[in-house]
Amino acid sequence: MVTGRERACVLISLFVFSGASVDCGLQAPLSRIVGGANSVEGEWPWQASLQVRGRHICGGTLIADRWVVSAAHCFQDERLASASIWTVYLGKYLQNATSHTEVSFKVIRLFLHPYYEEDSHDYDVALLQLDHPVIISTLIQPICLPAPSHLFEPGLHCWITGWGALKEGGSNVLQKVDVQLIQQDICSEAYHYMVSPRMLCAGYHKGKKDACQGDSGGPLACKEPSGRWFLAGLVSWGMGCAHPNHYGVYTRITQVLGWMNQTMS
Repeated sequence: MVTGRERACVLISLFVFSGASVDCGLQAPLSRIVGGANSVEGEWPWQASLQVRGRHICGGTLIADRWVVSAAHCFQDERLASASIWTVYLGKYLQNATSHTEVSFKVIRLFLHPYYEEDSHDYDVALLQLDHPVIISTLIQPICLPAPSHLFEPGLHCWITGWGALKEGGSNVLQKVDVQLIQQDICSEAYHYMVSPRMLCAGYHKGKKDACQGDSGGPLACKEPSGRWFLAGLVSWGMGCAHPNHYGVYTRITQVLGWMNQTMS
């Protein structure tokens, strides 16, 4: 059964925050995803944990000083559709402990893509507006958004991060795993042509490495030769977790940028 990874339970490489130019997509100097490993604290400074009443539900990605992007399917249950119930954590590393680096935000507005389709997971993207601006540091900063023309080539190795299940069925420590971008026609055939142009596939033919429940909405991040990380996709759906010939399917960011920029402006 094809499901989302979790149910119920820019165009420029510099962003401007409070009058100061701050780089995006740069990792700090550094002294439960299937097949992954523990990340290092501060390694993924754009990673967000989206929680309801203290429980991690989905992942998200900081893209501007008051905006986090996630997957629309995280909010499709009517009990999760209200912005006011959500708390966003940035700078978080452990789920069962509070880090000195983490900051929490309430969500004041929640936007789901108007073309989002629950059954097909097409246009699976949502934007959360935070109640106050993020203070940007090396440990909390936005990822870079690609230009609409940006090509993430098949074969490129990118990374997924999150606190999702380590096997089908959460991890306490933020996990990371490398995945390979898959040619669109190959993935579409594997999923009986249910993969739309708004989707991007990543993983391996043999499986073993993938996102899973709880990782939904989290980033598929790709590092460019410049050393900056760009957001290529959002964890959206798949057939099980890390099964052979069933890749992870992600919302393709370049295809929903227009709506994102319009919503945030």
